Amino acid sequence: MDKSIFYKRQQKFGQKLKQLHHWNALFFTFLALTGLLLVSSDFRQWLPQVRIWVKDSHIWIGFISLLPLLFYTPKMVKHLKTLRKRKNNRTNLYVVLSILGALIVSGILLTFQRELNPGLSSFALIVHDIMTWVGVPYLIYHSITRSQWFKAIEKRRAEEKENKRMVIEDSNPIMNRRTFLRRGTGAGIVIVFSPFIYQWAKPYLNLPSGPPPPSEMPLTEAFSPLPTPAPKSKPPIGGGRTGEFRYYTVTQMPTITDDNFSFTIDGLVDQVQEWDWESFVGINRGVQVANFYCVTGWSVFDVTWEGIKLSDLLKRAGVKDKATHVKFYSQDGVYTDSLTLDQAMDDDVMVAMLIDGELIPNRNGGPVRLIVPRMYAYKSVKWLNRIELIDEEHIGYWQQRGYGQDAWVKL
Repeated sequence: MDKSIFYKRQQKFGQKLKQLHHWNALFFTFLALTGLLLVSSDFRQWLPQVRIWVKDSHIWIGFISLLPLLFYTPKMVKHLKTLRKRKNNRTNLYVVLSILGALIVSGILLTFQRELNPGLSSFALIVHDIMTWVGVPYLIYHSITRSQWFKAIEKRRAEEKENKRMVIEDSNPIMNRRTFLRRGTGAGIVIVFSPFIYQWAKPYLNLPSGPPPPSEMPLTEAFSPLPTPAPKSKPPIGGGRTGEFRYYTVTQMPTITDDNFSFTIDGLVDQVQEWDWESFVGINRGVQVANFYCVTGWSVFDVTWEGIKLSDLLKRAGVKDKATHVKFYSQDGVYTDSLTLDQAMDDDVMVAMLIDGELIPNRNGGPVRLIVPRMYAYKSVKWLNRIELIDEEHIGYWQQRGYGQDAWVKL
């Protein structure tokens, strides 16, 4: 083959790879930014409606980002041949493709996680997390060091050296300017991401921890001890939970104390029920072990909850024949949800006050929260302070923002 034709083909092939690389970098940058927004508690709290749009765009761009990879796949063998003598470049390509592959597969599983077993969804989320907090910094480093402006800087430094205007570099036996630029870029990325990686990894490291720092928001530990002669807390059963809760809220956590706590059952009932904290914890309680499933993919298994069956509370109030649904209110004044009356009477639906033998902390929805074990947790209203019997379906906070009214977990 004529050498000129060969070089033209190689140049054309290189241009196609460069275009695919640029498109892939653009999509990945968008996915990285939206992904970091989605795990931000502040973003979830202050812009909950926007979060739904960001989540949808993250999913759709994730699927669209498959196109550059699909176009690249037939060219991969040829590309690897061009890197035959460049071991570092081949290794880098393998790492990048592995990270992207893991992000894509785990992302697809999480997109359809409601159709999957919760254990598989939890595993997919952990993989996606690892690839996010470890892979994203690496891919950012890769994108920066492969960018045209970075290469232009390196080229300029090389030209300056050739012109003997960088005599200081000649006397540096440790590293040249190119190595310094790349290592400096890598160090900067590590410094930026380290705090976030540490916060994500901390629950998995089992690090010894001292006393918890004082919180700006009052925790349920601020409540007076369980009054006597209230029934004593029953011993936890089930051997303790497996997994970690991920704490976030879409509203400001309410300030709840002994003085302002109240719990009410009203609406279509025979007799309105009202309690303060002391009288509420005096109600006879039961204990159950149940799994806790979040619609975002994570789960906590074998959680020991102690509280009152919702069916028992409804029987106390007396449900009128006209009632068809049960509406739940959070003390934050924003979060509401509902169950059908039949769902509410299920034996495992609980108004809980203790988790693993301790009062439920404020950040986990305490001092009182609803627990609907076989539904996703957005149905388990936090900071529960009112139950209303109604005669029509209620569209709750998250259903208004795109979540399904059907929240059953496929087990």
